[in-house]
Order: sequence, then C-alpha cells, then structure tokens
Amino acid sequence: MKVILIGSADNWQDAPLKGETWGIHAVCLHRDVKMVWHMHRFEEEYYSGTADSETKIKKYVNENKIPMMCLNEHDDIPTSMEFPIEDMFPKYSESSISYMVWYAIHIGATEIELYGIMMAAFDEYHEQLKSVEYWIGYARGKGIKVTINEPTAICKGRQGLYGYDFMNPATKLGSVYKKEGEEAIYTLQRWRG
Repeated sequence: MKVILIGSADNWQDAPLKGETWGIHAVCLHRDVKMVWHMHRFEEEYYSGTADSETKIKKYVNENKIPMMCLNEHDDIPTSMEFPIEDMFPKYSESSISYMVWYAIHIGATEIELYGIMMAAFDEYHEQLKSVEYWIGYARGKGIKVTINEPTAICKGRQGLYGYDFMNPATKLGSVYKKEGEEAIYTLQRWRG
C-alpha cells in the first residue's frame, strides 16, 4: 500500500489526487484527502489568530466524514482518532510529519511519498527535521520505498555531502579548496583502482 503525505509547503499541489492521501492540518481546505492530521491542541489560545481555520477544518472533516488523527479523540469530531502513542517505539517525534511517517510504517505501508514537506524553516530544520529523517531512515531500513519530492531539506546536508562539499561552489570555502579537492579525488580514485 502506498501512502501519500501532503504538507503545506511548495509542491503540495503536485501530490496525486487519488490514493491513500494524508494531509496535514489545513491542506484539507485546499484539496481532498483521505485522512487529516492535526497533532496539536485545538485550544484557541494555542493557535492565536487561527481559530477560523480550525473551525473550517472541523467543519470539513465532519461534513465529509474524513478520519482525523489527533492527540486525542474529540466529542465534536466524531471521526477523530487518538494517535496510538503507546505503540510507537521509540517514542521519538518532533513534528506531525514524524508521526505520519511512523503511522504509515505501523499500518504496513510498502511505499511512502512526501509532497509539500520542505522542513527548511528555522524551527523545522533545527527541531523537527531530525525526527522526520530518523523515521524515513527507519522506513527505508525496513524495505519501504520512500520518495521525497522537491523542494525539500529532508535527507540533505546543509552544505552538501561531507568531505565533498568543496566541490559545491555555493559553499564558502568551495573555491579555496577546489584545486586541493580535485587532487584529493584524483588520488582517491587511483587508490581505489
């Protein structure tokens, strides 16, 4: 079974319309999904200024009877489901996307595709990216095919591949070490035969 995870960053529109599509938060207000993921509290004070969006999400889910994965079930959302945190091992998640990847693994996905999940904003990169990459690596280690659609920072080094980053002209020291690096690569290639 292929599971398609859809975030709200660039390229979310490229996600297939059919299949097992899971959308994060308000993605459901822009396209149909099979499951809405809302792994935050619903209290107004937590989401200052987004109460209207929260109301629209609840309305969409209730009117369309779409399952909604949450931290806990909600009486005003009959299709809400409590995330099975007791089954998650190790208990490591810094974002909704991490939970989505883990759950796809948990229910037996054989393929996972990510769209609109950039993970490049400061709080995402420093706090959330690590756990997303952990669960993607876990999935790949179990033989699950994972496709991460561009643009994204997932499973990419900030400066390129360590040790080879001198070949990237965008790095600060790229041009300084380019000649030295070319010589090192030539030596390494000769050494490897």
